[in-house]
Amino acid sequence: MNNHHKKFTRRDSLQAGLLGLTGLTLAQSLQAAATSDSTATADSVLFVNLAGGPAHLDTLDMKPDGPSDNKGEFQPIQTVIPGLIACEYMPKFAKVADQFTLLRGISHTVGDHPQGQAYISTGNRPTPALQYPSLGSVVAKEQPGDPDLPSYMAIPDTEWTAGYMGDGYAPFKTKAVPKPGQPFAVRGITLPEGLTVGKVARREQLLKNLNSTFRQADTNSQLLESLDKFGQQAYSMITSKRTNEAFDVSREPESIRNLFDADDFGQSMLLAVRLIESGVKFITITNAGWDTHTDNFVGHKRLIPALDSAITAGLAALQTKGLLKRTLVVIMGEFGRTPKINQNVGRDHYPRANWSLMAGGGVRPGQLIGATDAGGESPTEDTDIHPDDIATSILHALGIDHHTEYFTKTNRPVSLVANGRVISELFG
Repeated sequence: MNNHHKKFTRRDSLQAGLLGLTGLTLAQSLQAAATSDSTATADSVLFVNLAGGPAHLDTLDMKPDGPSDNKGEFQPIQTVIPGLIACEYMPKFAKVADQFTLLRGISHTVGDHPQGQAYISTGNRPTPALQYPSLGSVVAKEQPGDPDLPSYMAIPDTEWTAGYMGDGYAPFKTKAVPKPGQPFAVRGITLPEGLTVGKVARREQLLKNLNSTFRQADTNSQLLESLDKFGQQAYSMITSKRTNEAFDVSREPESIRNLFDADDFGQSMLLAVRLIESGVKFITITNAGWDTHTDNFVGHKRLIPALDSAITAGLAALQTKGLLKRTLVVIMGEFGRTPKINQNVGRDHYPRANWSLMAGGGVRPGQLIGATDAGGESPTEDTDIHPDDIATSILHALGIDHHTEYFTKTNRPVSLVANGRVISELFG
C-alpha cells in the first residue's frame, strides 16, 4: 500500500493517543506509520565538531586571488576535485577529496560560541524560551540501540545537551581518549579494583528499591525518569563483556591502528570507528582550539595537520570495515573566521561563512555545494545553506522526519527542526 494513502484507523487513533501520553504527538505517530518502509541511507552518524570555528580562508575555502588584507600565510594545493584547492597542510585530504562532499557558504548570524554550538547541534536557532535537543539526543529517542551501549556518545566531552527531551537522552561522555599501547578504561564502565559484578548487582537492586519509593512521591519527575534510565543503562554496561570490549581499541587489527596518529584527535577517531562498528548510533568527537583571535596561523599550523590525518584515517578505517556506506560523517565547526586579519594576526568569529565536509551515509561524493564570493566574505547569491539545513539533512539520512513533533514539559508541541530543508544535492 502506498504510505501516502494509508488509512488511519480507529485503532491507530487509540495508539496515537497512548503515544501522546508519553510525549509523542499525533503528527509523530502518523509519521511513524508513514515511514515504516523508511528509505534511510545511514544507520549511524559520526560528527566531528571543530569547536571554536576554523578559519574557512585558511582551510577549505581559500582565496589566493582575493583581497590582500584577507590572504593568509598558507599556500594552496590542488585536490583531486577540479576547482577545489586546500591548505598546504592538508595533503592527505587533497588525495582523497573526491570521497567527500564539501559544502561552502554555510551562513547564519549567531556569533558567540555557546549559541553557535547550540545552533549546529540542534538545527534550531537558539532562543531563551526553549532548549532544543541536540541531534544525538533525537537519535537516541527515535532510534534507540542496544541497551549494552549508549546510543549517543561524546569523545571525550561535549557541551551538547538533550534539551527538552530530558537528561535520559543526554550524551554519554568518555571524559578521556585512548593512549596507544595502554588499556583504555572509561570511568563508570570499567570496574574499579575490588568491585565485583555481584556487588554491582546488589547495588542495582538497592537502587531499584529507592527509585520505587521516590516514584511514589513524584510520578511525573523527569529527573527520576532520567536517573532510572541511567541506572539501568549503567548496570547493563558495567556487567556487559561486549561493552568493555567495544571500548578496547587494542583489539583492533594492527593494520587499522596504524592508520591513526598517536595524538588525541587520531585516537578519538579510532575509538569512534570501533564504537560505530559495535552499534553506537551517534558519536561526537570534539576537537577544540580553533578560536584563534591571536596568532591564527600559529594555531592553525598546529591544528590542521591533525585534522588532515584524523579525518582521512577515519574514512579509510570505515571503508576497510565496510561501515562507510551506512555511516554519515559530518565535519564542521560552529562558524568560520573573519576574512580580514586583525591586529593580533588573528581572525575573529564570523558566522556569515562556514564549511562542512560530509561523507558516507548516502552522500554522493566528489561534490562542491555552495560557494562564497571572491573575498570569502559572503555566500554567493545562489548559495542558501544554514545550520537548520545541515541538521535536517542529517535526520533525513537516518530516516527521521524533521517535522516530527514532541511535547515539552509545558505541553507545547515543537518540531525537531522547524525551519530546515533537506539539501537534496547531497544525496543520490
